[in-house]
Amino acid sequence: MKKMLKTKYRFAQKKANVHKLYIYDDVRAKGDFNWKTWDYEESETSAKYFRDRLEEIPDGDTIELHVNSAGGEVGEGVTIYNLLRQKSKTGSRIIGYVDGTAYSVAMNIVMACDEIHMGLGTSMFLHNPWTIAMGNADALRNVAEQLDVLSAASRQLYLSRAKNLSEEELAAMMDKETMLDPRTCFDLGFCDFVGEKQEDEEEPEETTEETEETEEEPEETQDETEETEEEPSDEDPEEEESEEDPDEEDDEVKQLKQHLFIQKQINSTLANLQGRKMRNTLTEAFSKIGGK
Repeated sequence: MKKMLKTKYRFAQKKANVHKLYIYDDVRAKGDFNWKTWDYEESETSAKYFRDRLEEIPDGDTIELHVNSAGGEVGEGVTIYNLLRQKSKTGSRIIGYVDGTAYSVAMNIVMACDEIHMGLGTSMFLHNPWTIAMGNADALRNVAEQLDVLSAASRQLYLSRAKNLSEEELAAMMDKETMLDPRTCFDLGFCDFVGEKQEDEEEPEETTEETEETEEEPEETQDETEETEEEPSDEDPEEEESEEDPDEEDDEVKQLKQHLFIQKQINSTLANLQGRKMRNTLTEAFSKIGGK
């Protein structure tokens, strides 16, 4: 059964002049140990690997850096930070995206971006560097002094981007080992956007307005339809027929008047008659005359 390779880092070209880099694993100089070759595999999150990938990207192209990492080796992370800053000086714009976590030295790397986005539910974490050491008292004191230097260097790296934050306050946060949510990072200057980018949020509003305008158009069309439907109702159908056949209307009126006159004469004559038989006979006679 073949062993499935775990995706730790991915380098892909998104579209013309935009390239995407992913750090989805611990930052380290060496990869996993290969028991078949008895050697370490190449790390896809090392400074050397990043150097090679960045050299493949033309100067001036945009780079999107996506991070979801718990941290790693300080030396590798700081080197990647400086490689990104050097690439930015060539005209390339580095846009960082915290997709999950940016802890420890992974947070250092994100600080190299010209623009930083934090998705909802993401977080950053800062603390003082630590290590594992062995030796006598002098050797351990020497290691402690080195860690103090690394802590001071990390503070300067964070302060290069932070706002409304003094070095003393930052040092206290690192001593305490502080977890930062997106809103806190935004307030301190560690990110520029929380959730969707502001320009992206404005676009749906414009689309909504266009939709509203589009929805209003059928109303105007409906009004026009109503007006169109009302126009025929203003004219009398009989008048239209009258205008079309005026002679036919005159004949009908004449016939109606003639019938009414005959009926009036019949009624007057019947009223003066006394005999029922005579009345019936005359009624039948006048009826035949009126029917002709």
